[in-house]
Amino acid sequence: MTKKTRTQSLDQFWNIDDEQLKTPEHDKMLLWLLNKDNLRHIIVSNNSEAEKWDWDNVKIHAEEYIVSNSGFRVGAPDIIFVVPRYLCNNCNLTHKNMDNCPSCESDDIMKYPGDHHQHYSRYFIEIKPKIENFGATLRHLKLFISYGFDGKAFIFTEDLRYRKEFEDQGVKVIFPPGVTFLKRTFL
Repeated sequence: MTKKTRTQSLDQFWNIDDEQLKTPEHDKMLLWLLNKDNLRHIIVSNNSEAEKWDWDNVKIHAEEYIVSNSGFRVGAPDIIFVVPRYLCNNCNLTHKNMDNCPSCESDDIMKYPGDHHQHYSRYFIEIKPKIENFGATLRHLKLFISYGFDGKAFIFTEDLRYRKEFEDQGVKVIFPPGVTFLKRTFL
């Protein structure tokens, strides 16, 4: 049995190989998503509530490791983006924008003091130009989801054959402009 080294991430230890990282298609899709306007468009088209997010202060990080509470590296999704959260002093609820509080209609919304990670909602996007193996891809995504990304996981792909299956497992499928989803039919 192989022993995990201090420098290995869990996805490397479990030999979750992602050959697509080395392709020009992957690079093209990554570079497209790193443009905040493109990211905003693709996320808002999937979730209309995201239009209200504070996009001016959204931060995009490529290939940033997810680190467990015990300090080991889990793996690095292609993109992690963080959305600032705000606090309503009137009702003590957290929001993702500076609009009036929907709970109490208060204008008493403030940005959390400091730059601590708890004051942001974190999302990840895994880029797969083509889904080579649905099970392996889902296990890879579920590994990341299990470290605090439940309901905050996206897969960016041109291959929409497994769209329903991914979404049934809590992974939102987003795709580049111009790609259309055709329902599969079984004969």
